[in-house]
Amino acid sequence: MFVPIDGMPAPLRVFAGWNPISAVSSACRDLFGNPNPFATGASLPAQHPVLMAIAWSIPLVAIFAPLAVRRFVKTSSR
Repeated sequence: MFVPIDGMPAPLRVFAGWNPISAVSSACRDLFGNPNPFATGASLPAQHPVLMAIAWSIPLVAIFAPLAVRRFVKTSSR
């Protein structure tokens, strides 16, 4: 997360907390030894950003890799 989510409206706060980009950026901060100064620790992604980054990556790749392969095969066969 690049901005504190505490001042956001409730629906936007939930979306920002569970956003895959927020999980990846928080995981990178943690892995490089620079913990997120804006993390409140109230949600699962804020408590375990590395786990959530991996958990978001698996379904995104599982959904979009076959779609990309199918599109590639379709366009390259023309």
